[in-house]
Amino acid sequence: MAAQEHLSRVTHRSRLIRAVFLALFVGAVFFGIGVIYKLGNEVRNVQTAEQSDPLWIGSQLQFELLRLERDLGEVALGNKPAEAATLRFDIAWSRINILKEGKLSRLLEEFQIDRSVLADLEATFMALEPRIQGLTASGLSDEMRGQQAGTILTELDGFDQALREFLLALAHAKNDAMAEFRTGMLSLSRAVAYLGATILTLFGLFVFLLMIELRVAKNTENEMRMLAQEATSASRMKMNFMSVVSHELRTPLTSILGGLALLKVRVGNTVKDESILKLLDVASRNGDRLLMLVNDILDAQALSEGKVSIERRPADLNEIVATAVESCHVYAEKLGVRYRITTTDEKMITLTDSARVTQVLVNLISNAAKFTGSGDVVEISVTRNKQVARIEVTDHGIGIPADRQDDIFAPFHQINPGTTAGNKSSGLGLSITKQLMDLLGGAIGVRSVEGEGSLFWIELDLVPVQHDSRTASLVPAA
Repeated sequence: MAAQEHLSRVTHRSRLIRAVFLALFVGAVFFGIGVIYKLGNEVRNVQTAEQSDPLWIGSQLQFELLRLERDLGEVALGNKPAEAATLRFDIAWSRINILKEGKLSRLLEEFQIDRSVLADLEATFMALEPRIQGLTASGLSDEMRGQQAGTILTELDGFDQALREFLLALAHAKNDAMAEFRTGMLSLSRAVAYLGATILTLFGLFVFLLMIELRVAKNTENEMRMLAQEATSASRMKMNFMSVVSHELRTPLTSILGGLALLKVRVGNTVKDESILKLLDVASRNGDRLLMLVNDILDAQALSEGKVSIERRPADLNEIVATAVESCHVYAEKLGVRYRITTTDEKMITLTDSARVTQVLVNLISNAAKFTGSGDVVEISVTRNKQVARIEVTDHGIGIPADRQDDIFAPFHQINPGTTAGNKSSGLGLSITKQLMDLLGGAIGVRSVEGEGSLFWIELDLVPVQHDSRTASLVPAA
């Protein structure tokens, strides 16, 4: 009991430690996931800003607009062909489209700066496109081409300053975004540092508590080993004591029983006082019970120490069953119980120790009689299944609860000690029976329904025979 309580405390403590570790681990995992997710968002934003760089694209737009104005001035003066202005116009318009579409458009929207200059410039370029294309018309004179170029140049006036203001606001927004990114990265770096410290702390705690648990487990193992040794020693001392006591009791007990039997025979015909004869019967009956208990203890001791020897010889199980039933007649007669035997016509030859098999059957048959009501019948049958003989002992008594059938072959186990009244036993009979069947190389089992009765069976290997037929006989107890 103390060992179980100690083991329960250790198990509870181990479970608590595991729960704490699990909670800390889950917290660290969620913390790490949050840090990684936020870091990923920041990195994606910076990559978008660096890879697309709206400030660089906006600067290129300003440069292309300046080059367009310069080329238009050269066309107006007649120093350059009109195709140079149209090419520069297309390049500038492509810059506008880049800034107003895709990732750059979303990035500029996130920066929350005034983008009206881009819309105005786009509308102006759409209006100027036919006129720019008209500069390359073949029927246009140089004077008219110069006037048209000058007009276009006039309409582009003012956009240079507006683009400068736009680029300045864009530069401020980008600097603010980068500053925010650096601040975020700094906080994330602290979070990563905290996460690393947490993981290292958890690892250290894990190693520390693991060492403690290993030490506790080692101490527990030593304690359990000591308790097991003490229990084994105590059990050995108990069995030795019982064996010594039993040996010392059996010799005088046999003499007492012999004297009682002799006294009963001598005074049976001369003493007329029934109370004296009744007292002799009670003394003899209780002496028999005591002798049975002593024999059971000695058998259990011999089996536990491996001192029981088996002498295997060919034997007929039909004869063994008949002998066992005959040995139990007097006991059954006192209880008012009869035996019905079902055997085979052929010999059921097995290579075994007939005395030990008889002992097994006597235990089973006497138990069946004990738990069968007066006037009822205990059925004993011998059957054959190929090369295996099966002996069944069936009673119609109180039965065995299903949840207790696994324990009936344990030493000193009794299903309900109060039900057998004057026929109490040591609780060693079925345990001895099970151990004897193991030594004989056979099998034993039980089927029982509470309130309806029990069927105990044993099985032994047979020497091959020729045929198998069955007959039934009713053997009375008297």
